[in-house]
Amino acid sequence: MLRRLHIVNYALIEDVEIEFGARLNIITGETGAGKSILIGALGLLLGARAHPEMVRTGADRCLVEGIFDLSPAHTCLPLLADMGVDAADGELILRREVTLEGRGRSFVNGVAVPVQALKQIGRLLVDLHGQHDHQSLLDTERHLDFLDGFGGTQGLVEQAGEAHRKLVEAERALEGLRARAKDLKERRDFQAFQAEEIRAADPKPGEDEGLEQERSVLENAERLAEEASQLGDLLYQAEESVVDRLGQAVRLAEDIARMDASLSGKVEEMRALLYGAEEAGRFFVSYAQGVEANPARLQEVEDRLALLSRLKKKYGGGLVEVVARREALERDLALSNRLDEELASAEQGVSQQRAAFSALCASLSARRREAAGRLAKAIETALLNLGMARAAFRVEMARTESLTGAAEIDGVRYEAGPRGADRAEFHMSTNPGEEIRPLVKVASGGEISRIMLAMKSVLAGTDSVQILIFDEIDIGISGRIAEVVGRKLRSLSRTYQTISITHLPQIAKMADRHFSVYKETRRSRTVTRVRLLEGDERAQELAKLMGGMKISKLTLKHAEEMLKTP
Repeated sequence: MLRRLHIVNYALIEDVEIEFGARLNIITGETGAGKSILIGALGLLLGARAHPEMVRTGADRCLVEGIFDLSPAHTCLPLLADMGVDAADGELILRREVTLEGRGRSFVNGVAVPVQALKQIGRLLVDLHGQHDHQSLLDTERHLDFLDGFGGTQGLVEQAGEAHRKLVEAERALEGLRARAKDLKERRDFQAFQAEEIRAADPKPGEDEGLEQERSVLENAERLAEEASQLGDLLYQAEESVVDRLGQAVRLAEDIARMDASLSGKVEEMRALLYGAEEAGRFFVSYAQGVEANPARLQEVEDRLALLSRLKKKYGGGLVEVVARREALERDLALSNRLDEELASAEQGVSQQRAAFSALCASLSARRREAAGRLAKAIETALLNLGMARAAFRVEMARTESLTGAAEIDGVRYEAGPRGADRAEFHMSTNPGEEIRPLVKVASGGEISRIMLAMKSVLAGTDSVQILIFDEIDIGISGRIAEVVGRKLRSLSRTYQTISITHLPQIAKMADRHFSVYKETRRSRTVTRVRLLEGDERAQELAKLMGGMKISKLTLKHAEEMLKTP
């Protein structure tokens, strides 16, 4: 609900603060006193376009602030969360400032936001009627919501939304698989060639390093044999070899150690040198005998290394990456081989999801068409009671055929989304002989207010917007019809917080909170003020509405009687 509205320096308003009640709030006052200025200020708060002339003469800016109480499940809360606005305590404060230059700032719970954000929030908070602002009735996108609320099909809409989500996911998966299949098919022959090339070569990680070492040996076979033989002679076979000399040294060390036992450890070290030299000498003698030139093997190694080098250059990195590339190619080829099966399975999945979604769309369409007839009759009856006896109301239902539509109903494909395949638009004629046309093209301000009053009374409790504001609702009505409108407003206010401007006492008497708008002159300046009427003030105000500024005792008594019998 709108708990408080604070307006500063807006048009004729200098500083006004209004505390609204939860039910029916009535605003009355003389013509030109500034009643509609309040509605204009509220419209500005809800995102209406700003104009420099809104700023009161002599001020540099105007300000409008509204404090709203939100229920824990209010539809506005997810939007606020997306905007980064904390409203966990249920309090929402909207603030709009406009300067003389037409510029301004907007805030939601202290967070600076663009004006568009106020407009988005306003659509979920308030239905404002009279100046064609924030009117969900004139928003054709909302007509289907109204119909679903009346027909009780929201649960079915949620099911259709979930089925549509699953269908979209299945179609995306199928398209992804088709795209990959196309890509694989185009590359299949080339990939098969690459995989076979690597498979035929059968490279092993580290193989190239071993071959490099073998090539070095084969290329230097003669030199290796010659120098290894010389090393064997030097260490072991030649006269005065290292082994011979170390043997002499060991014997001398043994003689010394017999005289000085502390040198025995050194003797062991020298023996180890002798054994090591002897072993190394024998190794190089044997190695020299085993080395031989092998041109044929060298050519084989050269050829293998050249092949491995080409593979590494072609597929990147080393042999590990080459092997990994072969494995990836084989996986893609395997997928390509299984492609028909996977595509068939994916296509079947899409067909199943479309069938489920289409069945929900068909059921939803049938329910909506049945509800459309009942809604039209209910609204025509409500309009009759509100003085629009000749009004004709229709809910025009439509679907759009499409060869690629998401839903198939009775063998025909239709465009469809999360809310099904239907479009709904309210059409009406307000006078006999007039063609029934879209609602937005036929209704005047006062008629729109009464039509919305009829709509809201029929749909009470099913709409997410919980604040209704009516301006000009009493245009063209009086007497019995005014009484009916007043009672309808009072009944409606048990479901929605309702704020209405009126000139008629039959409506004003129904108020739970009654405000009077009036002008006064201070320091040669005219200002608009708002006062909450209490006690005898209400009878005085109703008497003014009936008889003007000069109130007779009879008029006042009549007003008092009206208040006693609402």
